[in-house]
Amino acid sequence: MSTNPKPSYYQVGGSLTNNAPNYVKRQADDDFYNGLKAGEFCYVLNSRQMGKSSLQVRTIQRLRHEGIACAAIDISEIGNRGVTPEQWYAGLLRILENNFNLSDVVNVRTWWRDRNFLTPVQRLSEFIETILLANISTNIVIFIDEIDSILALDFPADDFFALIRSCYNKRANNSEFDRLTWALLGVASPADLCREQNASSNTPFNIGRAIELTGFDETEAQPLAAGLAEITDKSGEVLREVLYWTGGQPFLTQKLCKLLFENAPPPAPPCQGGEQYRIQNPREWVEEVVRLKIVENWESQDVPEHLSTIRDRLFRENQRIIRRLGLYQQILQQVEIVPDGSAEQMELRLTGLIVKRREKLTISNPIYEAVFNQNLIAQKLQKLSPYSEALKVWLHSNSEDDSQLLRGDDLQSALVWAADKSLRNEDFQFLTASQKLILSDQNQLLLAATRETKKAASDAETAWSEAGAAKQKAKQWIGIGSAVLAASLVGAIGFSTLAYQRFKLAQASIEIEQNGSDALLLAVSQKNENGEALSEALLRAIASGKRLKTLVENKPHLEQYPATRPLLALQVIFDKISGKQQTKASSISPKKLKWQAHTGAVTSVSFSPERQILATAGIDDRVRIWNFSGNKIAEWKALQQSVNMVSFSPDGKFLATAGRESTVKLWNLSGKLISKFKGIKGSVTSISFSSEGKWLAAAGIDGSAAICNLSKLPKIISSSVKLPGHNGLVRSVNFSPKGEFLTTLDSQSTVRIWNLSGQQEKTLPVQAIGISFSPAPQQYRFATVTLNGKVGLWNLSEKELVSEFETLHLDAKSISFSPDGERLATVGIDKTVRLWNLTGRQVAQFEFEENVVSVGWSRDGKQIAVAGSNGTVWLRQVEGLEELLKQSCNFLSSQPEYLSRVSTICK
Repeated sequence: MSTNPKPSYYQVGGSLTNNAPNYVKRQADDDFYNGLKAGEFCYVLNSRQMGKSSLQVRTIQRLRHEGIACAAIDISEIGNRGVTPEQWYAGLLRILENNFNLSDVVNVRTWWRDRNFLTPVQRLSEFIETILLANISTNIVIFIDEIDSILALDFPADDFFALIRSCYNKRANNSEFDRLTWALLGVASPADLCREQNASSNTPFNIGRAIELTGFDETEAQPLAAGLAEITDKSGEVLREVLYWTGGQPFLTQKLCKLLFENAPPPAPPCQGGEQYRIQNPREWVEEVVRLKIVENWESQDVPEHLSTIRDRLFRENQRIIRRLGLYQQILQQVEIVPDGSAEQMELRLTGLIVKRREKLTISNPIYEAVFNQNLIAQKLQKLSPYSEALKVWLHSNSEDDSQLLRGDDLQSALVWAADKSLRNEDFQFLTASQKLILSDQNQLLLAATRETKKAASDAETAWSEAGAAKQKAKQWIGIGSAVLAASLVGAIGFSTLAYQRFKLAQASIEIEQNGSDALLLAVSQKNENGEALSEALLRAIASGKRLKTLVENKPHLEQYPATRPLLALQVIFDKISGKQQTKASSISPKKLKWQAHTGAVTSVSFSPERQILATAGIDDRVRIWNFSGNKIAEWKALQQSVNMVSFSPDGKFLATAGRESTVKLWNLSGKLISKFKGIKGSVTSISFSSEGKWLAAAGIDGSAAICNLSKLPKIISSSVKLPGHNGLVRSVNFSPKGEFLTTLDSQSTVRIWNLSGQQEKTLPVQAIGISFSPAPQQYRFATVTLNGKVGLWNLSEKELVSEFETLHLDAKSISFSPDGERLATVGIDKTVRLWNLTGRQVAQFEFEENVVSVGWSRDGKQIAVAGSNGTVWLRQVEGLEELLKQSCNFLSSQPEYLSRVSTICK
């Protein structure tokens, strides 16, 4: 085949222009246009790359030609993660202003701010009624593209759909609304978009018109034959073969035509015509191009991405993945499936893999069937199910081999695993049969237990007759016990002084803790953060803090503090005062520095172990190094699609980054690539250096982890030690402080212990969401945190649970030891970082404006760096009791009205 590409008639990906000759008109074009022109609410919800955007472009052109004003809004441009309802609705309003040229009519910023007493959706509704309809005299259509992006919002968008519905309801009383209609386009089902159950009265979908977007048929696709006619006189036959392979799927059809155009055989010699190319057998030629250029090694040829997008959506792990894949497996096996609108059917249809033809579900085209074949699906199902092998043998025996049914812990584990999943019918049958077998076994045990009960009743009668003799013996033993008690009291006098001291310590601790709590309560109860009340609260916190300082004078470790509430009160109250003072001239130095570090989420922060610098990484594929003033020292693009994690080496001389595109890269501090390796399939989620820097562990989304030898850098020894057997992705991998073992934590919250040879030594009896090792050598322990916020402390030698305590996180995300091992930082979904001592007493609480993605400790433990979901990094001071008292006393000493009172307490 020729490898020299020629200018192509076809376009692969993106919206086609208004006058593109290769645009294929379908029935949906007229349906969409006529529906909107008639004022109907229309929605086009289909799989990706079905031509929705091109359909929108053409429809807008036709409507504008009729004098209808149109606005095209790509809703994903407003953002989702970390965006507030206020920002989201204001973003919509700003786009409407720009699209309809209303900037001369209204100052949107002032207009929006003047109505802050209204909810965001009320403001948008008022803008539509009083500004948009009042100033645009023609009919109006608002197109909302990428509507599925609202699924990533941190708040439900049901109010937005209720607004669309209200625009139609208002037509009954306000004829101006007859001129306004909406069109939604995206990859979702109506049930996905409306999160609230029983919201049928507010959803617009039950009054709207669904526009069905199908693949091209041969008649519709004739404009594509014009490009093929340049390379063959059999363009009709070639196009027919193209449509067979693509099923008329728009993206694939354009791509295959373009590939044929670029890979046509050389033209015939002039004596044989010369103008046309030698295509003797269109069927064989098209099949060969499909095989070589699309199906074989498809992942490397999938540009622009199409099959990868389908794969990601097909294998997206949620509670319906088993049933979704099982349904697709049945369709591959040509089992007749009738469309029923179920969640798993809708999910599968939105991948684009299946379509409805003649009232049954079928594979969209042979290309999809070749790529996403039965072997691939069977392998995926086998990895997902914890009982796949037993199920396979049981089904092969026509469901008669009871030896394959689950029992005991295996059955219990399988039921727990299946509890939140939508399963295939064969899964239900297998688990039901296993439970029936257990019930049968239990019936046998019940009969045996009945016999034992009768025997026990007989024995009880015998025992009752012996009770009289037993009472007499008991009296004798009571007499002996009294004598022992008297001797014990004499011995206890020697310990009375120590007991009294302990009692007084406990009493003082309770009073200090209570006083600290009272101060904190006084501060947080001030809704308007009254300055006088905060100062009064701070004075009380200082008093309790001073008493605590006296009490812990000879206790250097935070774990030994009998009370910590004064620390928390001093920090929280002073933060409130500092925040209030920052709005005016103040001598209070800020304790929190923040700066915009990345575009999009900051995925990771890491402090240098040797210098006062830190590194950050983000979804923008950038690595940046900063000093502690927030000034950028170095920056480079990692070329890893997105950098999931960054970590300094133990000697601080280089960095490691974990990439979405399967690589781990090592860099010097100027951004020069030292080395890289690809030991994990798919996105790398976590990396960890051993303490001496000889080993690097990596884990990924494919459920695997590996250990690599770095002793001969820049060469990385390729014989990686594999750590297999995880359930789903591996969230984190961590070396122990001395590097003698490491832990992995997978998506099922299972913590495994491994030696450096890759052998699993233990599975911890905890369902954890985060894990951290104490760097302090004298402590020799590590911590876990569960999703519901329970922290567990474990010893390193036996890997046994030592103690537990509850945090205030209802949905915890991570945990991290301070360098001295004195504090634990926990992170939840509430934009808050909390610090604890090792007995479970809270010592600090830091609140941020964005969701917290990651937390790192400075080498001296006096600062934490916090990574935000919207690109912000905070550098926050962490103070002890002495520093908190000093800064609080200094502040109140500068207030004349508190000078006399504070001088007595703070002297």
